[in-house]
Amino acid sequence: MEQTLVASLSELKQALKDDPRVKRLNEREEKLLLDPEVVELIKKKNLLEDDYETLLSYTKPSEEASERAQKALYEAKLALDTHPLVKEYNDAYLEVRDLYLEIDDILFGEFRSKTLSSEAK
Repeated sequence: MEQTLVASLSELKQALKDDPRVKRLNEREEKLLLDPEVVELIKKKNLLEDDYETLLSYTKPSEEASERAQKALYEAKLALDTHPLVKEYNDAYLEVRDLYLEIDDILFGEFRSKTLSSEAK
């Protein structure tokens, strides 16, 4: 049984690696991380995120400073999220996420506890 399980898992791993959705996601990710403009947007967002977290770690930051940092972070995140390469990546990611969720449901769905909404069906 263990050999069969190992063989099946190996087949699943290879099938996922060969899946066009996963390949597309990997291509988009590589493109994304090689683009200097996207890399700068990521760095800027991360820096502003760190600044905002640092500000919030103080006992009581001023409301003005908090709003200013929050707005700067929002604008940096928006610039990143609306970049065409990031949008392509996110679309590809959603497809792969849905694939993984479907596999998860097949493998583990029967072991999950039922929620009230699923019991009503």
